[in-house]
Amino acid sequence: MFQQSKKQASQLMRSALPMMAKLDIPPTPYNYGIWYEYVSNRTPKLNEIVDKTLRRFGNLPAYLSQELFSEYLLSEEFQYTYRQAPTLRDLTNGLTAETTTISGELSQFQKNISSAKTAINKTKDPQKIEQLTVVLEQSASKANAAVEHYNSTLVSAQEELATLRAELEDVRKNTELDPMTFLSNEKGFERTLLSLTPYAEDDLSLLLIDIDNLGSINDEYGKKVGTSLIRYIAKLLQKILPQSAFVSRISGGRFAVLLSETEISVAYQLAENIKSQVEIEKIRYKNTKELLRPVTVSIGVATLFGDESPDELIEKAQHYLVYAKRSGKNCVIHHE
Repeated sequence: MFQQSKKQASQLMRSALPMMAKLDIPPTPYNYGIWYEYVSNRTPKLNEIVDKTLRRFGNLPAYLSQELFSEYLLSEEFQYTYRQAPTLRDLTNGLTAETTTISGELSQFQKNISSAKTAINKTKDPQKIEQLTVVLEQSASKANAAVEHYNSTLVSAQEELATLRAELEDVRKNTELDPMTFLSNEKGFERTLLSLTPYAEDDLSLLLIDIDNLGSINDEYGKKVGTSLIRYIAKLLQKILPQSAFVSRISGGRFAVLLSETEISVAYQLAENIKSQVEIEKIRYKNTKELLRPVTVSIGVATLFGDESPDELIEKAQHYLVYAKRSGKNCVIHHE
């Protein structure tokens, strides 16, 4: 965000302000950031969400503006660590103050334009018209200076946020990484699910995959074999699943797969493919080269519909997974 030159930034801001005024968008830091990014066309997904919202509601609700700001402009800066809160709070306060200033300057400029328009219509005196021209020129120059200063503040904020992002990325990796498989852990899964839910339109699907009889495999071959099997399945899932899928290990031999923009029928076919691929694998323990007895997985498939919450999606997938286990395992169950 805000990686354009000051000249380009000024042009973008001048494009954004009339749109905000036309739609009666409040002059908040969140809204300035969203509409600046919108007119830049740098983030197609953000523009798509804004366009859909405008068509449906005729405006951009404040809560959605804040969510979009966090997701697409600040993202990791606000989501992962309390340690950076003071810095971010100061940064936000500074942007708020700058927003108030530029709003006042632009409001005054608008008043000056209105007054000048009225005066021009009432006089034919060339000298007065010339005076009005000078006043408008000075007012425009002052407003332009305010816009330039505001853009400079945004550029500085972007540089500071870039530094924080690098630090926070390290923190995120340490707190959301499963050390056994190097997949995302349950915390990472929950965060990703929450980030995807607001923009899902009956096409966010979840697969809960559980290795069948893992306990008895541990008893028969030892826990080291069970651990190796979990790692093996993790790598197999990464190989089978599309690149856009988000895979995590949430506990034991259980994995969660999030598929955005994937309807239930497609998710079900993908789950069936995973089940079949695991079933035909001939897995050997690398230390002894011993061939393990056939390994299978059970899978529960669910898709987020309507106004369902993330918890409801998880509950549905969990319900279908339990059903798959009770149905003899090595099967896929989903909503009919």
